[in-house]
Amino acid sequence: MVGSILPVVSHEDPHRRIVEEAIEAVLSTVDLASVLDRTGQLLRRHFGVTRVAINRISPTDPTRAEVVLVSDPRQPSPELGTSFPLAGSAAGKALGERTPCIVDPLQPKSPRYREEPLLAAYGYGSLVSFPLVFENEVLGTLDIAHPPAEGLLDCCYEVAKQVAHLVAIALHNSLMVEEVQRLNRLLGRENALLKEEIRQIKRDARYVADSPAMKDVVERVRLVSPSTTTVLVRGETGVGKEGLARMVHEFSPRFNAPFVPVNLGAIPEGLIESELFGHEKGAFTGASRRRPGRFEQADGGTIFLDEVGDAPPSVQVRLLRVLQERVVERVGGTEPVKVDVRVVAATNRNLEEMVARGTFRADLYYRLAVFPIELPPLRERRDEIRPLAMHFLARHAAGMHRRPPRVAEDVWRALEGHDWPGNVRELENFLQRALILSPGPELSLPDLPVRLTQDGAPAAASDAAAPGTFEEEVRGLIERALSHAGGRVYGPGGAAALLGLRPTTLQGKMKKYGVAPSRARP
Repeated sequence: MVGSILPVVSHEDPHRRIVEEAIEAVLSTVDLASVLDRTGQLLRRHFGVTRVAINRISPTDPTRAEVVLVSDPRQPSPELGTSFPLAGSAAGKALGERTPCIVDPLQPKSPRYREEPLLAAYGYGSLVSFPLVFENEVLGTLDIAHPPAEGLLDCCYEVAKQVAHLVAIALHNSLMVEEVQRLNRLLGRENALLKEEIRQIKRDARYVADSPAMKDVVERVRLVSPSTTTVLVRGETGVGKEGLARMVHEFSPRFNAPFVPVNLGAIPEGLIESELFGHEKGAFTGASRRRPGRFEQADGGTIFLDEVGDAPPSVQVRLLRVLQERVVERVGGTEPVKVDVRVVAATNRNLEEMVARGTFRADLYYRLAVFPIELPPLRERRDEIRPLAMHFLARHAAGMHRRPPRVAEDVWRALEGHDWPGNVRELENFLQRALILSPGPELSLPDLPVRLTQDGAPAAASDAAAPGTFEEEVRGLIERALSHAGGRVYGPGGAAALLGLRPTTLQGKMKKYGVAPSRARP
């Protein structure tokens, strides 16, 4: 029965066939040029000479429309994007009333709408402007013009009305795709700018390199970064080896890929292999699922092996294979897994002596030490203590919501005269403690000055009395500032001004750390 009905419909209802063709032609693409071309061909094939145009309401001015597309066998198409006022046009009336505007016949000598003289000059006799509405949103118009002999209203008005609805859907889809593409382009540009900005911030903030020794180090980093060469960073504890490894990564073509740091000295020996190379499900008790190791996580990027001198012999063998063959084998697995990883290792130990004693593999040492970089201790680059201290004071003061304090010249001399056996890390920790213990706008050093005057030699900051908890120190700091200001919070000589804080910020911290309001007065 179905087979007997379909042919009858297709023969007795040609308009139905046209609509079906329109559905296939118009809705099968989101490209507006293709929509117009297919619509024009469809109407001309069934209804003779036909002018088809699509106008879109201007996104910047709702009183105007833009010519999106025109298909006209009788006149050159106007330049796409041409804007015209909706007032006084058939398109404007169709949009305003949300119903088709029929102009039949065209009256070029006494025109009712601005379209009539031009269309009549090219031999057209009638025009219908269909509003394109989708989900109650007015998008534009579909304008169809016919010569006088074609009889627009008699031959194709109802079909064109249905085609207009399909074009409205196609226009909406096309605009959505266009907007998504625009946003993607914008997002891509913003993402590229943001990545470059982050890279620049990291470059500027991660390393202070004012001394000749550190400038040489940075230059070596710039030379080796573009390659895939393995780098071995050497230096005492606290000199900033991980920061230098990050610089190698960020200056390399892999900067968008992962940077995975691993401290081999901080992982229990029984877990190092699983941590580095991963494990298969059931490889050991508790291995309930497959887990990729750090090398797989760093695929395409850089892995930083800190304290590589602490690697046990079994791990040294596996590391050698990764460096030689660029494959890892998960614990409990049998299939090698290829990895594309750049290795940067670091140590504060004398690897040459370890090789001589037989505690570190010579072949692994030669694989790691392809491009060694030596980081000098802070005592050998005292001219960097001042810029480093300014950097740390600014960063930690911002974290405490206060301005960086002033630093007197005698304080600078004390800092620059100290040996800093813990290097940059010790300097940063000491300055953080000094910030907490300095209530006013000027930095004071509660530990170093007295000890420096005993024999004229600098004393290690680590020998000073241990501070209390963070909360105790902050509470004491606020109380000393209030005492010094006579209990006043506000004003030039108030506790807030002494601490470099806003009065409201100080009051919030008083509440947080339990400083009684009775100690303060406005």
